[in-house]
Amino acid sequence: MTPHALSPRALIAWLRFLSWPALRHQAGRQALALLAIALGVALSYGVHLLNGAALAEFGSAAASLNGQPDLVLRAPGGTVQEDAYAQIAGLPEVAQASPVLGGQAQALDAKGQPFNVTVIGLDMLQAGPINPDLLPRLASPLDGLDPGRVFPNAALLRRLGPAGAEGQVLRLRAASSDSGQVQSLDLRIGPSSPDGGPPRAVVDIAAAQVLFGRLGQLDRVDLRLAPGVSPSEWLARQRLPAGLSATPPADESARLGRLTQAYRVNLGVLSLMALFTGSFLVFAVISLSVAQRLPQWALLGVLGMSARERSALVLLEGLLLGLLGSALGLLLGWQLAGLGLRVLGSDLGLAAISGVRPALQFSAAQLPAALLFGGLGLTVSLLSAWLPARSVQRMPVAQVLKGLGQRLSEGPPVWLGPALLLLGLGLALLPPISWPAALAGVPVAAYAAMLAVLAGGMACVPALLRLSLGLLAWSRPGASLLLLRERARDQAGEASRALAGVLVALSLSVAMLVMVGSFRDSLNQWLSQMLPADLYLRSALRGSAGQQAPLPPALVDAIRGSAQLRDIRLQRSQQVWLDGMPAGADPLDLQARELDEQSLPLAGALAPAPAGQTRLTPIYINEALRDAQGLRPGQTVQLRLQPGGPPLPVFVRGVWRDYARQSGAVLMPLSAYRAWSGDLRVTELYLWLPPGADPKASSEALRALAAEPQDLEIAAVSELRAISLHIFDRSFAVTVWLQAVALAIGLFGIAAAASAQTLARRREFGLLLHLGFTRADVLRLLGLEAVLLCGVGAIAGLALGLCLSAVLIWVVNPQSFHWSMDLSLPGWRLAALLAAVFVAGVLASLLAGYRAVAQQAVQAVKEDW
Repeated sequence: MTPHALSPRALIAWLRFLSWPALRHQAGRQALALLAIALGVALSYGVHLLNGAALAEFGSAAASLNGQPDLVLRAPGGTVQEDAYAQIAGLPEVAQASPVLGGQAQALDAKGQPFNVTVIGLDMLQAGPINPDLLPRLASPLDGLDPGRVFPNAALLRRLGPAGAEGQVLRLRAASSDSGQVQSLDLRIGPSSPDGGPPRAVVDIAAAQVLFGRLGQLDRVDLRLAPGVSPSEWLARQRLPAGLSATPPADESARLGRLTQAYRVNLGVLSLMALFTGSFLVFAVISLSVAQRLPQWALLGVLGMSARERSALVLLEGLLLGLLGSALGLLLGWQLAGLGLRVLGSDLGLAAISGVRPALQFSAAQLPAALLFGGLGLTVSLLSAWLPARSVQRMPVAQVLKGLGQRLSEGPPVWLGPALLLLGLGLALLPPISWPAALAGVPVAAYAAMLAVLAGGMACVPALLRLSLGLLAWSRPGASLLLLRERARDQAGEASRALAGVLVALSLSVAMLVMVGSFRDSLNQWLSQMLPADLYLRSALRGSAGQQAPLPPALVDAIRGSAQLRDIRLQRSQQVWLDGMPAGADPLDLQARELDEQSLPLAGALAPAPAGQTRLTPIYINEALRDAQGLRPGQTVQLRLQPGGPPLPVFVRGVWRDYARQSGAVLMPLSAYRAWSGDLRVTELYLWLPPGADPKASSEALRALAAEPQDLEIAAVSELRAISLHIFDRSFAVTVWLQAVALAIGLFGIAAAASAQTLARRREFGLLLHLGFTRADVLRLLGLEAVLLCGVGAIAGLALGLCLSAVLIWVVNPQSFHWSMDLSLPGWRLAALLAAVFVAGVLASLLAGYRAVAQQAVQAVKEDW
């Protein structure tokens, strides 16, 4: 502002414009806009902090568990022989060669209930420099070589209770990997290890070999080279024993990041919904502020303030709102994340994968993220203030000062809405991007499609308002309807801006409601198809690689002959390799079971065997394997029980839905698996009970058939289904809160926008009162406008929400999680949501317009110069 441009009178007006009464008059609405920005920033930043804390904690736990070797020696089948270890350990440039053997064992807690413990076998003398976080503090390093001692961590001691005191005996039980026989080992409890992860125990590697029945076998060998030796150069000049490979240690935190990327990205995008919706509330509040002060703005313009200076002052208001709201949002987001971790234990589902409880700690590495989310809130606020600023810049000050008013801006061109909708359709058909690596596999095009659909739907609202006037043609003509038609025709652009916030929140809420409902219904149906029996039985023990331990054959025969059952079906869970998989890839999960194609949750049609190859074994792959390997029904592939083992030629008969995992899995007939492998063992049983049988009593009778009843896990399928659905509902509970916050912000936005419009129309209402309208007539007019506006908004929100749900169900979920599902419309919940938003919007508009028909509206006509 140039000093010479304003006269003393203008300076006094400007000071009065910024006086305390004017600020106090706007304080409530400004606080509402401030809260909208703060909530949007807080939710998005809080979700980012929760994700980051969980990943950082898992990375720290994985680093302590895996140590810091230079190279890791492994065998493709997962078993390294001790003679190969001896050859490597004797090489001159190898400083330490630490053998590792681990697995799952069973122990009894303080209440006598069995639970699983991760057992790690180490050579204490070699593991010290590589795995210092796993080793206890011993008086002598030789104490760690005692195969009769066990060193628990703090989590295991908490589970054991008083029985975990040093010197007590801990009994560990595990299933042998080869025979499936249960091994039992009694060990004296020694000093605790500093490992801060889930229940784990460190033992001498000889004790681990006995416990898991793997004498002479190792999982891996961690190598620490001599100082100055480059791992890559050492590998280039070494000839490793046949069948072994040495690679740098895997980045487990990066692995978990890839595994949970889709979940975190989707939740992060959803958390931005409140900030996106809040931008429309900020726009409405600033528009209201501009509308209330139009005479002052006009007076300042007449007295010498330039158009650019007026625009800069409005942007300054948005800047202040953005700075304060973003700062408050960052503080609130930190508190929300801390509350979620301390009180609710909420780490967004990542604890189920990592097995750790993350902690929230501030560090300099978090500063860029805080600046990013703070800058995002500031950007949203400035963009929301841009249109009102342009309006003040372009306003004809003389006409406004005479009370003629003006519109904020013209509405969007008619073609823009359909064009954006078509653009969204085109983007939804694009595959996920593969570059940059940080976004590989993320459905960026699908998210852009959703944004284009939202923008296109908002651009179509003015045309929908004008089209809706045709519905009023049948009604008896009157002054109120005439005014309503003319306003809806001429002010459709401003009406669409009033609807913008609630339209975005409603459409996103409808989309999430339909997507979550469809997912839940599909999951429920999938559980019924994959768990068709009354009872599900498996061993409570795990093998050394964490796989399900086989059931004893005598137990299977006893259960088969039990009078408690009407029918029984067998399943063998195993790991297999597929030819063409990348080197070092994880094996596939195989479920060999007695199949009924009619009951499988298939995704697509079945394919016949290739011509002339009718004897090929049919397999059924899940969607993750189909997408990872580019397989299609009818293709022939080869399976192997071990890398380099005898192949089994098979053909892909079909693709099945697998909501239990995001990695590759294969289904095949049990008879074909047994003929191929010669393995007659069973890992799971599906049991049908006679009509009227009590599942609990039958479970106890079956458990009594086992030599060790605690070795069996028996659950009613109805209980498993209820638990699975409960976990599902809990996982998506956060989306309900995010939707509620966004809807509340949207409703506040429509109230603020209605206030802005009614304040700008005070002279119009005053004129109507002078011409004979009563206050009830004006309120009736406002009610009709609100019903028309909110009705169109509800219909448009429903249509947009259904379009967005189609993108979520048929594009985002298959590309992110490799899960397809059937569209299911929760009719009553949709109707309740639309009715609630419609009623709330009408009431908000009526309350906002109530003051506009007060006595001041009559006096406002006298302001016309």
